[in-house]
Amino acid sequence: MSDYFKKKFWKHINRRSLNNWYKRNFSSPSPEFVKHQIIKKNNLQKSLWIETGTYYGDTTKILSDIAEKVISIESDKRLYDLAIKKFENSKKINVINGESQNLLQDILKNESYKNLCLFLDAHTCLDHITNKLVSKNETLETPIIIELNIIENYIKKFNNVNILIDDIRLFDGKTKNYPNINEIVDWARKNNSSWFIEHDIFIINYKAN
Repeated sequence: MSDYFKKKFWKHINRRSLNNWYKRNFSSPSPEFVKHQIIKKNNLQKSLWIETGTYYGDTTKILSDIAEKVISIESDKRLYDLAIKKFENSKKINVINGESQNLLQDILKNESYKNLCLFLDAHTCLDHITNKLVSKNETLETPIIIELNIIENYIKKFNNVNILIDDIRLFDGKTKNYPNINEIVDWARKNNSSWFIEHDIFIINYKAN
């Protein structure tokens, strides 16, 4: 297929997301295809990807195309069951049911990959199909600080670590139970990591000395 027809086809399949984004004056959150391109751009070669929040598995599938191995953590039992069915024939994807703050430590302790990428997206959200809240916790809308503290304990085990934190617009110090973005910046500096923001995703890059 020529580049011209690839472009036409891409516009066709993404037309609804593009139109909705245009109506929102290109404000956050960005469409899924934008998020997926950022993930691909920040992939490390021969890496383990850990995803917190499988949801319906769209991002999980993208990760399986670029990673050596994908571990996806989903706390909602219904979404977990759907993911198990969806990826039952994949040898790369391991979906685990539970809270990321309870499972992440054992994963990092036991995995031997030298390059690690994490997509941290575990938080309360509205299921766009059932219109019900997923992973609702009255005191912990997002376990991001707990997750980062766990990562800090193991970060020197790896040669390279890329951490992508989704929905950074919510880290404004005003959204209920969300930390302030300054806490994330301080964490990156404390761990000798560079950071930047692209399309509502906070990206941390760590390299071992």
